[in-house]
Amino acid sequence: MAVSRMRFKATNNGTYYIDLAKALSLQERRLHRQKAIYTVYGGFFVDSQGNRCNINTAPMTWVTKRSVNRGFAMWRKMTARTLTDAGATSKSKYRDFKVKLDVDMSNSPLVPVDANDQNLYSSGPEWEYSLLTTADPDAAGVSTADQFSLQIVGQHVPDGANPGQWHRIGLVQSWIDSRPSPEASQPNDIPDVTDPLMNLFDEGDVIDDRLVRINTEGDGPPYDELIAFGNASGTSGGENNLARQSVAVPATATPVAAVHGFQALCGLLQVKVGSDNGANQWELVLDVETKGEKF
Repeated sequence: MAVSRMRFKATNNGTYYIDLAKALSLQERRLHRQKAIYTVYGGFFVDSQGNRCNINTAPMTWVTKRSVNRGFAMWRKMTARTLTDAGATSKSKYRDFKVKLDVDMSNSPLVPVDANDQNLYSSGPEWEYSLLTTADPDAAGVSTADQFSLQIVGQHVPDGANPGQWHRIGLVQSWIDSRPSPEASQPNDIPDVTDPLMNLFDEGDVIDDRLVRINTEGDGPPYDELIAFGNASGTSGGENNLARQSVAVPATATPVAAVHGFQALCGLLQVKVGSDNGANQWELVLDVETKGEKF
């Protein structure tokens, strides 16, 4: 076990994002691939104004993991096929599959700083999120190729400048759309209960009642067929489809609060401090396992 203690800081309340793979790559000076499960053992949050800090991640479900794996497979296939078709090779040492958490995450998540609030770099480190270029024919009247980035949770985001194209694709939504919906009537259901031969030895209505019950009980899934924890539409934005991992609530008299341990899919965190965007200095320190868990 190797732990890296990282310190993040901001000067305003609001919603921020942390990419642990990017932060570890910067602080530890080697590439930490994003497609992994990163473990945070704990930490502390400091805020002299006593604002509440919520830390959210993508839901740690098999659907979410399968969705990210599917996106990774498509990205890898696109890259390999393009190089093969062009008769080219690539020696890009640091090329990596990178996704965003949700629709509000930008290209500039928080990065760790030292004890004196100084950056750990002199020039910005390169960390570009994956951009896919589709081979699908363009929409009517659109001449440019459709390119889009990827987010784990949330609905697809249309490209406002180019109707019929996409700005960002939700991986969970894409996975749901690619799956066949569970049918209400499965092929292995009991046959028609009115069949004469099935009623040949029927001495009363109880058999019919039982067959009707057996035929209808449990013939649907115990979940929404089209909605999963990760692609449900919401009204308030912000924390839609994210899982709450920890809450830290310091007091003005005691401005330090503990952060609980948790795991983060692809190392992506949403950090929400306070209820508005007022001026306020805060810091968040996390103890992160440097070796991500493959999935």
